[in-house]
Amino acid sequence: MKKIVILLVAALTLVGVGGVSAQSRNSYFMEGSYFRNDLNPALAPTRGYLALPGMSGVGLNLSTNFLSIDNFLYQRDGETVTALHGKVSADEFLGKLPSVGQLAIDTKINVLGVGFWAKKMYWTFGLNANVSADMALSTDLFKVLKTLGNGTFNLGNTALEANAYLDAYLGTSFRVHRNVSLGLKAKFLVGVATLDAKFDNLSATVAPDAVAANMLGTLRANGILLDNSAVEEGQQIPFGELFNFSDVNYLLNNAKNFGFAFDVGTEVRLFNDHLKISAALIDFGFIKWTTNQYVEGSVKGDFGFEGLNFESSEVETLGKFEMVATDIGAAKEYNTQLNFSVNAGLEYNFLRNHFALGLLSHTKFCNTMTYTELTASLNIRPTNWITATVSHTFLNGNRPGVFGAALNIHPAGLNIFVGMDYIDPNLVVGPKVGNTNLLLPRYQKSLNLYAGVGFNFGRPEFLKREAADAKAAAKAKRYARRR
Repeated sequence: MKKIVILLVAALTLVGVGGVSAQSRNSYFMEGSYFRNDLNPALAPTRGYLALPGMSGVGLNLSTNFLSIDNFLYQRDGETVTALHGKVSADEFLGKLPSVGQLAIDTKINVLGVGFWAKKMYWTFGLNANVSADMALSTDLFKVLKTLGNGTFNLGNTALEANAYLDAYLGTSFRVHRNVSLGLKAKFLVGVATLDAKFDNLSATVAPDAVAANMLGTLRANGILLDNSAVEEGQQIPFGELFNFSDVNYLLNNAKNFGFAFDVGTEVRLFNDHLKISAALIDFGFIKWTTNQYVEGSVKGDFGFEGLNFESSEVETLGKFEMVATDIGAAKEYNTQLNFSVNAGLEYNFLRNHFALGLLSHTKFCNTMTYTELTASLNIRPTNWITATVSHTFLNGNRPGVFGAALNIHPAGLNIFVGMDYIDPNLVVGPKVGNTNLLLPRYQKSLNLYAGVGFNFGRPEFLKREAADAKAAAKAKRYARRR
């Protein structure tokens, strides 16, 4: 079979190609990184910093429990085929899938950020642009495609929720004891757009080399990007025509959706800082949507596709997504909760703090799903201005051998960070682009990549004294052992 379902390959290829992360979990135990403060406000970097728009932190995070090359592409008789091929049994394909597929995407752009030490307190403020989306998908959809079933199928309340917003934040970290730090961060939110949808039924006509599908559900949307002025109840409209991106005055006049969120965290240091225990609650808050740019209605998605030809890379697909409005205007005011997370860390430092073993638990609470990951890391600090990390993330379907890595260079005046989780060295041959077949990561389900360049300044004197005292104490201890 030469043709495959284009939506699957496009999504899988996107996972394999790359992206960047809203919260770089590899940075949690990297003392010089200012990104770690996003994961726990008690974890202050060793210097102040200045982050500039577009260069100091742009990120995208993708987490899923089912979307991997290994689940959808197979090697049969020397050729690459899809899960829908007759040589792949239904039991082999469907047995790899969970009952409910989960997909979460978070993006973050650091518009401006400043952090500085004032005596023994660390302060930070700035502005971020955020987009988050999460989806629960009944994997009965793949059962329909694999078994070539025609008719109407229950998707089990497949749901999608998305929010776009700005956050202006002010945070501080301080010591309440020599061995205990607390961190707080308050965030004022401006809602840009929100959307939530539920799809209950799928009507599908499936043939060996083509699929025609119709999804039915309900949708609710609000925000400064929506323009419902030309919409009437009962009118059928393409969903894309609801948005207005061009009129700046229109956008500013509708910026009336506000909210609040906070981060709170702590760190406890024991046994002369050899053992560190930390925990944090991140992005706990809501946005109240009050503008009259409110639309609610039934939605219908029509899709037809034949797929992607491995030989020519030709794509044959069509799609239409329309909405019938049933409620327009300021009929409702409602709140949406942010996707929030709980982080807990355990760190053991040894060999004069040049090495550290770290264990980070990260649990994300989304509107349609909750997932937990556990990341173990080895952190290497050859000097006080460079840190490297190698890690592996357990749970959430992550295979052994899929690892993470990060490097942070932070001398006086400059801070460079690059890191990626879910690096899969197991590559398989994928679709052909031009005369070359793509090499795609086989087991990678999720994606987490962050890179940024900032500017350091102002390492506080008390941290310098503590570092000097620790060095002197270690030297005295070594001398006493020799005697």
